Amino acid sequence: MVQFEMYFTNEYLFDIVNDLTRIMNIFYDRALLQKAFEERDNESINNLFVARDSICKEYFVCVDCNNKDWIFPLIVKCSDDHKIEVNKCMLDWDNEIREGYGQELTEEIFDSIKNEDSLLKRIESFYQTKI
Repeated sequence: MVQFEMYFTNEYLFDIVNDLTRIMNIFYDRALLQKAFEERDNESINNLFVARDSICKEYFVCVDCNNKDWIFPLIVKCSDDHKIEVNKCMLDWDNEIREGYGQELTEEIFDSIKNEDSLLKRIESFYQTKI
């Protein structure tokens, strides 16, 4: 199992979630994603969107749609079977977005599963929940 994390600008939300859930064979309710995207209370747990694998619940795509700066954190926890394709998808999106904003491109997205200061841990701490 691996965990990949990145930030992205909100206008790519639906495309990125579509791509990642397709790769991981995860069905999700688009209305729930829309609801998280439209939440305006920055401290509400309703900012979180999580699409879980129906067989292995520890695999998921999570986006914190908190609108305080329109930059959303993305966490993907997936099986080793999906890690190469998920990593490539995330890296491609990250670089496409960076290119569009004139930023330096990323060479790699690292596995953060053992990172003590991961985005996942920060989100869980902020919302006082376990994803």
